[in-house]
Amino acid sequence: MKPYYSDDYATIYHGDCREILPYVGPVDLVLTDPPYGINADGYRAGLPNTKGLVMVSPIAGDGDTSLAEWLFSWIGDTPAVIWGSQNWPHLLPHKGRWCCWDKRCGEKADKMLGSAFELAWENRKSGFNTMVRVLHGGVVNADGGKRVHPTQKPVKLFSAILVRYEGAGTILDPFVGSGTTLVAAKNLGRKSIGIEIEERYCEIAVERLSQEVLDLATVAHPAARV
Repeated sequence: MKPYYSDDYATIYHGDCREILPYVGPVDLVLTDPPYGINADGYRAGLPNTKGLVMVSPIAGDGDTSLAEWLFSWIGDTPAVIWGSQNWPHLLPHKGRWCCWDKRCGEKADKMLGSAFELAWENRKSGFNTMVRVLHGGVVNADGGKRVHPTQKPVKLFSAILVRYEGAGTILDPFVGSGTTLVAAKNLGRKSIGIEIEERYCEIAVERLSQEVLDLATVAHPAARV
């Protein structure tokens, strides 16, 4: 299957991940933020600090939980970090562990617009629940600049998670959106594969990757990104 984009670190496929994944080889980690099945879109959420009309359209596949159900049936024992899993606790195959993203990092920021934290389920069966603190919310975008996707996560957040999975050489995001997973992986010198059903987000992801300059010091000392 021909990629939409490919460089030395990242590969992007345009299409439905359920159709494309049979052609993708094994990966070491799935890090993704799938549709939550809650009929959300950027316009109704009233998100500030957004860029253009790209924000007002509904998120593809967010009308029901069928994509989440498929994702859990597909990952099996592959290490995975799946955001939004608290929306479908009945789908979780086992207890796993949770990663909590603290978006306020202190009481002074508690009045910022939006949710104070978000959760990701990890399909690990040992270890502890974890916390990642990256200030983000309202007009305070952790990566700076404008948001280009309604549910865009900070690169700093995903970098912090990838550092914990240091043995994961190839990262997969089957719902890649604006490409944050791929950018974080590239910053750390990891290979990544992203799949996105909406071409406009493929274009945005390619643009972000092309603007990214690999930090060789970070590759040698990945904790420096956190």
